[in-house]
Amino acid sequence: MEGFYSVAAKVLSALYGLTNSYGIAILLLTVIVMILTAPLTLKSTRSMVELQRHQPELRRIQAEFKDDKERLNQEVMAFYKENKINPAGGCVPMLMQGPIFIVLYGVLRGITERNGGTASGIGRVAGLVSSGSDFKPWKLTDQVFKPRHLDAGSDLYRSLSSTTKMNFLGVNLAISPSQAWTIGKVTFIPFALLMIGMLVSQIIQNRQIRGRNTSTEVNPQQEMMMKIVPFMLPVFSFTFPAGLGWYYFVQGLCRIGLQGYITRSIYGPEKARRDSDAANSDAKAPISARATERGAKASDAKPVAAKPKSAKSAAAQKKASSSGSTGSTGRKSGDPRARKRG
Repeated sequence: MEGFYSVAAKVLSALYGLTNSYGIAILLLTVIVMILTAPLTLKSTRSMVELQRHQPELRRIQAEFKDDKERLNQEVMAFYKENKINPAGGCVPMLMQGPIFIVLYGVLRGITERNGGTASGIGRVAGLVSSGSDFKPWKLTDQVFKPRHLDAGSDLYRSLSSTTKMNFLGVNLAISPSQAWTIGKVTFIPFALLMIGMLVSQIIQNRQIRGRNTSTEVNPQQEMMMKIVPFMLPVFSFTFPAGLGWYYFVQGLCRIGLQGYITRSIYGPEKARRDSDAANSDAKAPISARATERGAKASDAKPVAAKPKSAKSAAAQKKASSSGSTGSTGRKSGDPRARKRG
């Protein structure tokens, strides 16, 4: 890993030479890492979207060949190849975070190594005791840095080798929040704000991801992990150098921007395509099916009650009926009594 440490340290040293700031140098290094890894993130996201789009077909293949494992594997691999899907693509960005973390952690530990180390402090105390001199407290954090992985002629090496702190915006990036807590509560405040910022950036990213996957069924375990993970990074950072926490905070801000771009450029057109396909499939439905659907809707409708007649028209109708039945007294031509009189 020494080679990776040296490369990362040289990049950080060059950025410090341009900015003369520890924090801004780490910020620029974070942006560079994000620029290099963003294409992989975009590619893996597109692969996941394609996989979601073809899920019905994949489930059909799995159901059809569930009793033949060898044939199932062949059909699934052919399906992935035909649709240009990388099933492991979504894991690549996550797997990359491990090596990046190891390299940055090693670099920050190396360039902030103290002159003499703990053994030097023990020897100094032993010398004071043996000589009868007054005891003076010795703290490792009071010793100047003796940077590793850096060129001795670089600006970053000269700056660190002549100071005991790596200050940026009130935060000593060389120590961890736990060390800041032991120094004093006031010293710990900016470290706490940095951890809170990391937590907020992680929560925003999770909301972005969950907000655009509302139509996708989420595994309950995955849902639980998405709720827990944002809290894990700030907790782990409590024992890591604050420079690493600053890196992850800046990375979180960059990822918020990247997730917003992914939502607009990938999931936005995909949602529009799904809506268009749904509208077209409805428009192309058979006429008989649509007529049946309209008939079903019509049969479900409530019958309209007959409009009651007014009181005036009802009285007139009754009068006409009465006069028609009693007003005529003449006999029909076929009446026997009429024929007798005649």
